[in-house]
Amino acid sequence: MQEIGIVRRIDELGRVVIPKEIRKTLRIREGDPLEIYTNKEELVFRKYSPIATLSDSLKTVADALEEMLGKPCYITDTDSVLYSSGGKTRACVGKKLSQEAQQTIIDRKSVIACKMKGTSPIKLCSCEEFNVENQIFVPIISAGDCYGAVVVCDKDKNACFTSYDEKLVQMGAIFLAKHFE
Repeated sequence: MQEIGIVRRIDELGRVVIPKEIRKTLRIREGDPLEIYTNKEELVFRKYSPIATLSDSLKTVADALEEMLGKPCYITDTDSVLYSSGGKTRACVGKKLSQEAQQTIIDRKSVIACKMKGTSPIKLCSCEEFNVENQIFVPIISAGDCYGAVVVCDKDKNACFTSYDEKLVQMGAIFLAKHFE
């Protein structure tokens, strides 16, 4: 990413405005948490992802869902894919979420999609491996805050997920949400 040199003054309360161009580039929205730390003589602002701190739990949930459903599982924060079960799907880790996926998380919608039944899956990210026929997309919500989503996908054109499958994915999202209570 190209560095942008913009000078801002700190006001009497110690506040500084992050320019709109930078907020847009980094997808920083009003209310997003920022981590602030020093690095030698630099002051660093970084988007904070509380769910990213749960790396062991992310792996456990995603791998368990893949084992039970036989399909790859992705866990996201509100901006990018944090963890992916399955070998080929690991290329999606670190990729930015699509606008549609971000909006689904913001809207706190659960989605079960099956092309065979006429519903289209949500494009999760720009990863080439992400062309799927069926999908379960469940936001991770705790105390009114949305932290990301648990997503299970399938490429089988002749199958659809069941309500039992959806309940398993919801259970994974609830398990992760409990960490924030």
